[in-house]
Amino acid sequence: MKFRFPIVIIDEDFRSENASGLGIRALADAIEKEGMEILGVTSYGDLTSFAQQQSRASAFLLSIDDEEFGGGSKEETDAALKSVHAFVEEIRFKNADIPIYLYGETRTSRHIPNNILRELHGFIHMHEDTPEFVARHIIREAKSYLDSLAPPFFRALLHYCHRWQHSTAPTQTADGQSAVSSFLFFLRGYTFQAA
Repeated sequence: MKFRFPIVIIDEDFRSENASGLGIRALADAIEKEGMEILGVTSYGDLTSFAQQQSRASAFLLSIDDEEFGGGSKEETDAALKSVHAFVEEIRFKNADIPIYLYGETRTSRHIPNNILRELHGFIHMHEDTPEFVARHIIREAKSYLDSLAPPFFRALLHYCHRWQHSTAPTQTADGQSAVSSFLFFLRGYTFQAA
């Protein structure tokens, strides 16, 4: 049984051929090679739809470029951070635990105020580490978050089923199915009814 909780990457350059686009796609490829699903989008204009997506995501990675801050004046900085703050606030209103990362250049991090940094799991410095290293860090946090979602008894049942799913000598039921596969079928039905 595989639940799909993608890591949502939000970057206006996700499909661009510039350095930022190439960097974020390299990170997305590294995450996919580690076995996680990626959902790449280029805008987060509709905050309510993204706030609803938080129940289907394992983490958010929001890219912010230094160019968005313009010359660095207070008005330009406030305008650039307004949408980031609204996004983080909307997600945190719905889900206090989901990992949220900002991804940007090192000099970009100086513009991020403490009230936003407090709500994040981290700021990923573009081109500072290899995509594989960053991907493993994000995946570790995403899996830790996903492990915290299931109630303890249900989590133990899932681990038990995954461990014994490929047993070499399963007991057979009357219709020829193994007991483990029929139990998995029961859990799938229970999961979809509960959702």
